[in-house]
Amino acid sequence: NQSAIEQLWYTGKMQAETLAKNICATKLKYDRGIWFNSAKFLDIEYQTYGMMLKSPLADEESFYWEHPKGKICMRANFAKSDGSLRGFNFFGIRFRQIIAEKWIAENTSISFCMANLNLGFFDPEFQKNHHQEILNSFNKQHPQYFASKAKKKFFLF
Repeated sequence: NQSAIEQLWYTGKMQAETLAKNICATKLKYDRGIWFNSAKFLDIEYQTYGMMLKSPLADEESFYWEHPKGKICMRANFAKSDGSLRGFNFFGIRFRQIIAEKWIAENTSISFCMANLNLGFFDPEFQKNHHQEILNSFNKQHPQYFASKAKKKFFLF
């Protein structure tokens, strides 16, 4: 379900490319793909992947983790029916778009996503990795989707 207004630079670029192809006789329907946005507010980086509304939809569950000192948090929404990932929000954590989009597009289980969250992090050198803290919190909040930390690193793209 796409909104009628997409006031972001990347959607404007995609709309212009679609328009140019249609003007040049290549019929193409505009498709934004999976919603994403990233920004930096003062010293806090923000990223969103998938449609993350202010409250989860009726058929969604939500997981939220926040660092005790603030300025670092994440939210994941997933389907109640099968635990498939619907979207992420990250504040103060950098996360690879290609991983988030793949997991959302392929309806990847929240358990797999949480166990392998480390694959998406690309924070600056020497910044603390919060994967284990996030995973522990997820398992406490959602024991029915228990996630064990992945033992091997592998690439998903």
